[in-house]
Amino acid sequence: MSWINCKLSEFCNIVMGQSPPSSSYNEKSDGLPFFQGKAEFGDLYPQIKKHCNKPKKIAEKNDTLLSVRAPVGPTNLAPNKSCIGRGLAAIRAFDSVDYKFIFYLLRSKQVYLSGKGTGTTFKAITKDFLFDLDIAFPSLPEQAQVVSLIEQLFSDLDNAIDNLKKSKDQLKVYRQSVLKYAFEGKLKERHSEWNKMPLSKACDIKPSKKEVDNLPQDMNVSFLPMPNVSENGKIIKHDERKLKTVRKGYTYFKNGDVLLAKITPCFENGKKAIAEDLINGIGFGSTEFHVLRPIDNVLAEWIFYAVSLESFRNEAILQMTGAVGQKRVPSRVVEEFEILIPSTTEEQKSIVEGIESRFSVCDKMEETINNSLGQAEALRQSILKQAFEGKLTEDWRKKHPDLISGENSAKALLEGIKKEREALKNTKKRKK
Repeated sequence: MSWINCKLSEFCNIVMGQSPPSSSYNEKSDGLPFFQGKAEFGDLYPQIKKHCNKPKKIAEKNDTLLSVRAPVGPTNLAPNKSCIGRGLAAIRAFDSVDYKFIFYLLRSKQVYLSGKGTGTTFKAITKDFLFDLDIAFPSLPEQAQVVSLIEQLFSDLDNAIDNLKKSKDQLKVYRQSVLKYAFEGKLKERHSEWNKMPLSKACDIKPSKKEVDNLPQDMNVSFLPMPNVSENGKIIKHDERKLKTVRKGYTYFKNGDVLLAKITPCFENGKKAIAEDLINGIGFGSTEFHVLRPIDNVLAEWIFYAVSLESFRNEAILQMTGAVGQKRVPSRVVEEFEILIPSTTEEQKSIVEGIESRFSVCDKMEETINNSLGQAEALRQSILKQAFEGKLTEDWRKKHPDLISGENSAKALLEGIKKEREALKNTKKRKK
């Protein structure tokens, strides 16, 4: 193959970031855009959140921004001249090297770079490590061909991913349509009287803890922190604790109670569940749950799906209170939300079964879509791997031997860069 082995530093300049004085940060667009690390990265370009008027280290437009510190490996392109903090390095291609080749090259090495981070508190890689990074390097015409093929394949892949995501969105719409029809009495023929009432009449909301006051204090009970409730209505696991350690200060619930997250973003992400399989039938947990205990002739599943309605979610979001990022759904909103309830549990059960049979089909379709999305990301990495092993351009090389040999060869390109670099050093010496 016409590719030759060399070091990254042979065809790139490496600029390690450095934190400027904190007094120079601002959100008034004073100075250069300031990027500190992976937190600002997007798919291709970072988001500009801050500026800096006293930059220490600068990335130029189209430099590859490489996260070199917690985490190591992710990449973006510099959208313009920017200040970079110590979490980043700017990898700058010489003019005779395709900058997108550098970008995709380093993106293909993300997993490898991540495994090379060292340090106890924060994993990081050094300039020396990057300087000596081994690279397979092709001719300039082949670099352009590699970039073209990657972007063509990625474009096809992105279109497929967009279609898969649209299908997921359509499933969400369908689920809500099923719930809407169910709670309007249109999913199945009605066989009993339906009563309209607020949730406060159908449930005991935030039930009293007094009934556990006289239980043995060393009794084992379930403890449920917020992370242990998934976003698909399931409890992942219970922790086991003694009643005396949780009786005061925590939310109380029993088997069959409906748990509903009341804070953002957990509420907006749909965290809720029906409590089941609790140790001794009793549970305590996060104070950020609303607990809804259905009355005797109301199924827990009916209440669970009622608070899954988009109309409930929208109403609750409008009436949230508290600071941004920690807004809560007040108990009043839950208590006042009105729903229709069939008067018999048999009819409630029949409709719940109708909901769940349709949702089961959705779950299988969503699982297939998620598997496909995972395969798509694996394919993206496979494309990059093959590209930088020279496999994507095998046929192209056979058709264009003149573009990878002689003055067009990778060797000639590196020699030209070396001369360019030496000339630049001599110019700087003369200026000094």
